[in-house]
Amino acid sequence: MQDQSATTDTRTVTVEVFADVICPWCYIGKRRLDMAFEARRDVRPSYVWRTFLLNPTMPSEGMERLAYLNAKFGNSAAAVYGRIAAAGLDSGIEFRFDAISRTPDSRPAHRMLIAAGPDSAELSEAIYRAYFTDGQDISDPAVLETIAAEFGRSDLIEAAADDAVARQLDTHLATGNRMRLDGVPFFIFGGKYAIAGAHLPEHLVPAIDAAAAI
Repeated sequence: MQDQSATTDTRTVTVEVFADVICPWCYIGKRRLDMAFEARRDVRPSYVWRTFLLNPTMPSEGMERLAYLNAKFGNSAAAVYGRIAAAGLDSGIEFRFDAISRTPDSRPAHRMLIAAGPDSAELSEAIYRAYFTDGQDISDPAVLETIAAEFGRSDLIEAAADDAVARQLDTHLATGNRMRLDGVPFFIFGGKYAIAGAHLPEHLVPAIDAAAAI
């Protein structure tokens, strides 16, 4: 993570992050976004989490991992995830897809991220790591409780159960539908400049500069 301590001439750029915590490209995209801001030391990010669901019809109990992969990718799953693993290593992420036994419903994790407010970016790292590195079921209440406790925000469990958070999640999804988002990550810089996909850091820097100049 970059040092976000403010200086007298530091500018802040708000970045809306549409993502799903079970999306490996979203994890890579977030790391690359951090790296892009590290290249602009006079600009610091203010990340705002926006929920997107890769699998909006996923049952609450999730799905057995191999069945999910076969249904989504067929015989090409190994090749697809091989490319993702290679891209992850370049961004400092060691994916352990073999440790994942179930593809979960990500809604419970999203609710916790919404409840986290300005801490959502850092919390997303913990959730991504729990899923993609440790193979944990991030829809399991016990797993989320542990993540929240280790993050130092045990209050998030109760906060995430609030009806207002559920309404906010629905609003995020409705916004994505209005924008016709069909994939993530999707970043909006300064409410004006949008970039879709997990682009390399150097491709994100111009959007940071443009938003900082507003």
